[in-house]
Amino acid sequence: MKSSKANELIEKIIKEIETNSVNVENLVPMFTELREMAKLEQDPLITRSIRLVNEHLQGNGGWEFQTLEDSEEVEENLSYLVSLYAKSENKYNRDEIREIANNMTAA
Repeated sequence: MKSSKANELIEKIIKEIETNSVNVENLVPMFTELREMAKLEQDPLITRSIRLVNEHLQGNGGWEFQTLEDSEEVEENLSYLVSLYAKSENKYNRDEIREIANNMTAA
């Protein structure tokens, strides 16, 4: 994402995941705030992806979606997706975010 405030929130989300695992009560408000920032940046891909993350967290009471082929760890999979948001202007990161969002929609 472009704004420094959004990237600070991304770092905060990653630290929250590393510290408290996937705590839905803590993460959903953080992702909601991040989604609002993505809307302000007028980035529909990131906005959609964050909405899907929020829906998944709330619907499943946690994170059960695998984003990394070689990791079964829930925290690592969600942290990886969130880390892609920090450099979302990178073409390859955008492609990966799009692929993950499409897989989440299909699941």
